[in-house]
Amino acid sequence: MLRLNLDRVFKVKGIIKTNQFLIGLGNSVGYASQLVNGRSISIRYDKLELLCKALNCTPNDLFDYKDDAENKLPAGHALYSIMKSDAINEVNKLLHDLPMEKIEELYKILKGTETVGE
Repeated sequence: MLRLNLDRVFKVKGIIKTNQFLIGLGNSVGYASQLVNGRSISIRYDKLELLCKALNCTPNDLFDYKDDAENKLPAGHALYSIMKSDAINEVNKLLHDLPMEKIEELYKILKGTETVGE
């Protein structure tokens, strides 16, 4: 099943007040709620483009595919390329459990100011 999955991108971007973010982009309260809760059955191209611009992402980042038991796709189907792993949640948990000193080290590595093993 193909679905819009904004939660994943919101987590990565650190957006906590998701409804307010979407309303700030010009969406109605009801439509913002539908998007956040995964109840939207459609999205207009202009709204999709606005989301991509605001979140600095592509439509593939916003959509997710999961097989359903009744309609499995053949192996190698192109839709499998947009399946998302649970890496975001795992990274968040790992960061949450790291001591501050290790987070600082990781920050320096990511910024390129320190190499691994220093």
